[in-house]
Amino acid sequence: MLVFGAGMLAAQAAAPAAKPEPLKPMATNPEDLTPLFRDTVATNWLANHRVRAYGWVNGGYSKSSSGDGLLNVAPEPTRFGNEVLLNGAWLIIDRPTDPQHLSWGFRSDFYGGQDAALLRPMNSFGPQGKHMGTDFRQIYATVHIPGKRPWDLQLGRQNMPLGYETLMAPYRPMYSQTYFWINFQVTATAAVATWHPTPSLDLLGGTVIGYNTIFSMRGRAPDYVTRVTYRPHNNAATTLLGSVFTGPKPAPIATGHSDSWQTVLDVELRRRWSQRVQQTFQYDASWATKDKANQGKTSATRGVSTLAVFHLDKQLDLNARGEWFYDPHGVHTGTAGKFGETTLGLAYSPTRWVTFRPEVRGDFAGQPTYGAQGAAHHDRNQVSAAIDMIFKFSAIR
Repeated sequence: MLVFGAGMLAAQAAAPAAKPEPLKPMATNPEDLTPLFRDTVATNWLANHRVRAYGWVNGGYSKSSSGDGLLNVAPEPTRFGNEVLLNGAWLIIDRPTDPQHLSWGFRSDFYGGQDAALLRPMNSFGPQGKHMGTDFRQIYATVHIPGKRPWDLQLGRQNMPLGYETLMAPYRPMYSQTYFWINFQVTATAAVATWHPTPSLDLLGGTVIGYNTIFSMRGRAPDYVTRVTYRPHNNAATTLLGSVFTGPKPAPIATGHSDSWQTVLDVELRRRWSQRVQQTFQYDASWATKDKANQGKTSATRGVSTLAVFHLDKQLDLNARGEWFYDPHGVHTGTAGKFGETTLGLAYSPTRWVTFRPEVRGDFAGQPTYGAQGAAHHDRNQVSAAIDMIFKFSAIR
């Protein structure tokens, strides 16, 4: 018995340790949820033709040390202090392309809420107040051309590839966003092509007819966008990205400023350190030439930020972000100076279709900046606390 027991212990010691199971977070993208409508003639026909319908409702509350109501400069999209907001109710209908065959698809993102009012396009429709707006955030057609070096083509109103953050709540880790996002996020009508010459490399280029327009030209000429995405050694753990957006009107500028030509640069390193830790580093800069508010000279900005996500368990993430942003002429923020923010938040998903995101954020400026719009006094520092909820659904998949 002793010999048998010793042999069993030796065998166990010699056996390789079992690999830990990959962490599968509870948070799920809405298109991957179990559909609400199944096994009918109509839904089966749509599913067989790759047509999906899904979306979410996002709302929250924020409190700021600098005042109530509509706030100046930051944070956004939580831009109202001491108010409950419907940030957005989204419905997306799309048809993804087939990556193995020559195929076509489409996408339509319709939403309403405070975010649509914040980012209202030039030729908008629906409510015009500061708390409520409506918009087709994206509406485009796409074609996939397969082969050893495949292509993807998109034509229509679409998100521009700048920065790691997005307006779409389920696809970003935190409720509030960076100064770079606040001042440079853009959706535009564009024709964009992406070439995949190798499994490690994607090259994107396109022509844009102005920021925040719906099939309408803004400015005297088109703008141009390009992005390089590189995964060294085809390793999904590390991604390097570089984007340039340039033209007469690629991004909005502050009231009182003018520009003959703008260029926006975005450089990112995205790294998954382990199955529980991932991080993004970002550098951004911009140049607006012939700015009348700067004696006809070029007004430039620059900034750096980092965001780390820690998957504590399947239901809970800890998120941390830090940023520094410099706008010496106020060409984008409307207030000349230096800005910074540090944000700490959680993302808790008790089920696959609900996520809560509480956060605490500190904003710091080199000049009086923060406070309610129209207030006689502004502060150099601001502390805000916020929480939002995302309710996700899939109707057809």
